[in-house]
Amino acid sequence: MADALVVSGIPVTTLRELPSDEQSPGEGTPYRAETTAGSRLAVRVLAAEDHNRDLFHRLARRTLLRHPADATAQSPLGAAEHELLMLVFAARTGARVDEPVMAYPVAGGGALVATVEKGARALSALRDEEMTDHVLTGVWTSVARLQEHRLAHRALRPEHVLVEPGGESQLSAFASAQLNAPPEVLGSDIAELLATTAVRVGPQRATACALAGLGPELLATVLPYLQPLALMGPARREVARYDQARARAARESARRRTLRAGGRPSLLRDLVVEVGTASGAQPVPLAHLARFTWKSVLGLIGAFLVIHLVLPQLAYAPAAVDALRDANWWWVLAVLPVTFLSQAFSTCLQLGTIPDRLPFGPTYQVQFASSFLNRITPSNVGGMALNLRYLQKTGIETGAATASVGLQSLAGAISNAVVAAVFFAWAGGSHAGVHLDLPASRYLLWAIALALAAGGLLFLTPPGRRFLHDKVWPFLRAAGSTVAGVAADPAKVVLGVTGALGLPLIQIVGLAMSLQALGGDLPFIQVGAVYMAARLIANAAPVPGGLGALEAGLIAGLTTLGVPAGAATSAVLVYRLLTFWLNVPLGALALTVVQRRGYV
Repeated sequence: MADALVVSGIPVTTLRELPSDEQSPGEGTPYRAETTAGSRLAVRVLAAEDHNRDLFHRLARRTLLRHPADATAQSPLGAAEHELLMLVFAARTGARVDEPVMAYPVAGGGALVATVEKGARALSALRDEEMTDHVLTGVWTSVARLQEHRLAHRALRPEHVLVEPGGESQLSAFASAQLNAPPEVLGSDIAELLATTAVRVGPQRATACALAGLGPELLATVLPYLQPLALMGPARREVARYDQARARAARESARRRTLRAGGRPSLLRDLVVEVGTASGAQPVPLAHLARFTWKSVLGLIGAFLVIHLVLPQLAYAPAAVDALRDANWWWVLAVLPVTFLSQAFSTCLQLGTIPDRLPFGPTYQVQFASSFLNRITPSNVGGMALNLRYLQKTGIETGAATASVGLQSLAGAISNAVVAAVFFAWAGGSHAGVHLDLPASRYLLWAIALALAAGGLLFLTPPGRRFLHDKVWPFLRAAGSTVAGVAADPAKVVLGVTGALGLPLIQIVGLAMSLQALGGDLPFIQVGAVYMAARLIANAAPVPGGLGALEAGLIAGLTTLGVPAGAATSAVLVYRLLTFWLNVPLGALALTVVQRRGYV
């Protein structure tokens, strides 16, 4: 570096690297230099690995976003020259930016960018009392000049804003800047800086300073882009931590609280209100930035299921229609409420696994939507993910929400085991099973070895200890608080137990009534034993809702106990039509409703 500076005509007397806490990954290595003439320079060295370090991040953005607008691959010298050119152009717009000096290659394939160093500090490093309206308005004035000339910064965060001792600010880090930028990139610039400054000074004051520097018309252009997808990774994580802290504070303010569906604190939502009020702009829909949406993904999954799972089931359609012709319609109509009662029990289970009070109506709608996702994902993965998202959107911490979903799964598994044991014992029959002779000791040794290796990585390395302190411990603390809160509330325990036991029992009732509708005659206890045995088999099948496996198990069990094959097949088809397939249109409608209302 020193040789390159000397060759370019800038001999230096001192050259020191900045501390690691003042460096940003992927943005090169910053140095401070002093020349023989006494001037000071800020020098940043770029290497090939600086661009390759975020390769997977850029690939993910290209996969998920419609217009990622990420910089194409450049050599270190090309990247340095690009940044120098952007600084020159930005200065011509009237914005206050770093004063460029030179871009030059460095031995070993790298390159350096030198700018004039003025003893400025990053906006993110200022104390709260130093972050005055004068400083923030000055930043926004420079941003306005860039916006008017359609020059996008594309990394507009407080750490890239430098504040001089006199309070004047200047923009830096133009490595990703883009000329003739499209509206979504320009709007994302404003959204990113507005959100990250609001984290420090609050949405109202941040919006007021932005209005003073941008003006109402330019400020209003940010409204479609106040959404997480418009923010780069560091800004998005900062906003998420801010919202989590607000939700945690609200949770700690009261031991028990009534939650509102979709009521989790949201800085971006607050900014939409503030910007609309300050600029006088009418509400506008959010820009469509994602390449994939819920509808497109579910459409692809649905097409796959139609081809591989649903079409073979249509072979039984004529038999189902014939069965309905000969069925006792009073019993068939009696089966219809089973679907709605099942979701009510599922709602009770969720209400009983969270210490706070959830609203019944929105939770019931989310359970219907979860049942739809469970029809198109194996092992109820889709439903669990939707329930987790719903709890997060109500303001519950991720650890507590995960603990609640885990409690639901555990309670469901225990209740199924208890109900199965009761029905098997009561039916008095002997049930053959499959015995698996596993070398337990060998697997136990492997498990212990893996646990020790993971523990060593976590406890003996600084990154592992930071991960434990920042991620694992808060998660476990929130999960433990949730379990303890539920266990300490008898009403919650009763509600959860009612929901967990009611789910399998109402399904058994539905199967028994379907059998009665088709003329089958089998005691309720035996119907329950058959259902629980078939459910155990279906749970092992890697298909959504046990499709095919449950039907086969039910028909085989009923015929084994003496039900005629025709009546057994027809009863199972009617039962699955009214309790499985009816959930598809109802659940899809519920998913649309909860999305539109912001519950998930």
